[in-house]
Amino acid sequence: MLIDSKSKGRKQSSAEEQLSQIPTMVTEISRKIADYRKSYGNLVKNAEAFFREYPQDYKKLTTLKHKVQTYQNQIEHIEAFRKEKGRYPSIKGHTSGQRYLAKLVAQQDNSEKELADLENRLRTESNNRYEHVDHLTDHLLDLLNGERIFNQFMGTIVLSAPTPEEKVRQLRNEKNKPIYVTALTIALFEQIRTTQTFSSKFLEDELQKVFGKDRQYSLMVEKTNLDDIVQEEVTEAEDSKNVLKPMSAEMKMAYRENVLKPLAKAALLQSIGSYSPEAQQLLGEDRYRKLDAKDREKLLSIIDNKTHIYLKVAIGIPTIRFRSREHREQFLSREKKQLGFILKALSALKKTGDDLGDLIRIPMTYASFLLSTKNESEYTHIYNAYKILEQGKASQAYKGEYIDAFLKMVGRFPLGSGIYVIQESSGEIERAIVSSMYPDNPDEPICKIITRRQIQFLSQAEAIISKSSNLFFKATQLDCHYDAEYLDQRYRNTFTWNANEVWEVQLPAIEFWKKDGTRRYNGRFKPESY
Repeated sequence: MLIDSKSKGRKQSSAEEQLSQIPTMVTEISRKIADYRKSYGNLVKNAEAFFREYPQDYKKLTTLKHKVQTYQNQIEHIEAFRKEKGRYPSIKGHTSGQRYLAKLVAQQDNSEKELADLENRLRTESNNRYEHVDHLTDHLLDLLNGERIFNQFMGTIVLSAPTPEEKVRQLRNEKNKPIYVTALTIALFEQIRTTQTFSSKFLEDELQKVFGKDRQYSLMVEKTNLDDIVQEEVTEAEDSKNVLKPMSAEMKMAYRENVLKPLAKAALLQSIGSYSPEAQQLLGEDRYRKLDAKDREKLLSIIDNKTHIYLKVAIGIPTIRFRSREHREQFLSREKKQLGFILKALSALKKTGDDLGDLIRIPMTYASFLLSTKNESEYTHIYNAYKILEQGKASQAYKGEYIDAFLKMVGRFPLGSGIYVIQESSGEIERAIVSSMYPDNPDEPICKIITRRQIQFLSQAEAIISKSSNLFFKATQLDCHYDAEYLDQRYRNTFTWNANEVWEVQLPAIEFWKKDGTRRYNGRFKPESY
């Protein structure tokens, strides 16, 4: 199968039209997540089939190529003899050299046809996989288009995750995790690239082509945000340099196609090798069991090796119809560079403190808490993710500035998690769900207050929960007007709650994600900025 180059060209020329298709409705986002999970599941099934079949397919391919060449060598030898001697050579076991030559030609024709059929099948399958991955990453990037839609996308994945007791938890989380990791990787890259340079020549070259010297453009900034900034009359030259600006549709599409897509593909496919027979044999009947250090090291080596094979052999560089020699050279050059970058990014996962590897490793670590596939799992473990990454920074397991940027983005309390809040106005303890990332203070999450009275008439405003009103903190427990005995009896030292238990049962997503853009500060000590 040949991929039509016109379809790839249309992506660049219809940026506005494509970006207008990005879903904005809450129900549409929930449906998209289900579609992504199904699409990734189909990708996994196809990968399993590839890993089973490709050794035999490529062994047959090698054999057929050898056969065709052997027949060709014999034919050329006989023809050379006939031209030199004026007759066909005598062939041992055959009465006629001419008939033997005809037989060789027929056998060569059959082998060439069999070879062509096999090559066409493998090429078609490879192109189909390329298109599948390309479309999946395309659709994922549609939902990384401003903070509001990004928060809905990421929050819905977490809030829709099965509870620790549900039997489908591990399987569902396994399918959602690569999608979640990919989105976090892109978001972290967005945080980093405006202030950092990269060791990857590919990244630096492509960023230069898209942005030039001014990288202060962001996917997370919407046009309305820029209007607000203008109204605030930012006149200081130094301040203006740090203001993030929205991208034009053309800039956004070039950025997505040439920078974000290869990075997203690396993040999405980093564990695809775990579906190879060798990995599954090591894991045994329970692929979620905890491995000892030796087996884990062996598994990681298998995953790395098989993932590289999958990218180079199962996907590779697609075959398309070229408009000209120049078009062919440009296309092949771009695809080779992107594939090389993806392979380098995956190899970097094994290197401690590598900037390219950390773009994916940090989200992978975080996702292992939020979407756990361990046999033993408790909901409260998600609140350990922040602390574990802090420790990773202290031990220099990750680049410090990357950890700082990531933790500033996600905050101490994960998007979609539940906390207990002392209401500033009433003094009552109420429940809240973290509804937005990018808090100004990592310890002060942006939430929606959830109570029995409000659940049917949920406010469209968000609340910034101060440390002094968040019962997660020991100081708040000691300083509040509730005595220790009451808190112990009611909460039993668990001052967080699993919001998944009420999601779409008592709390409709369409109500929760309604926001009017206003935020109030919930705390006894109100900062001047509010």
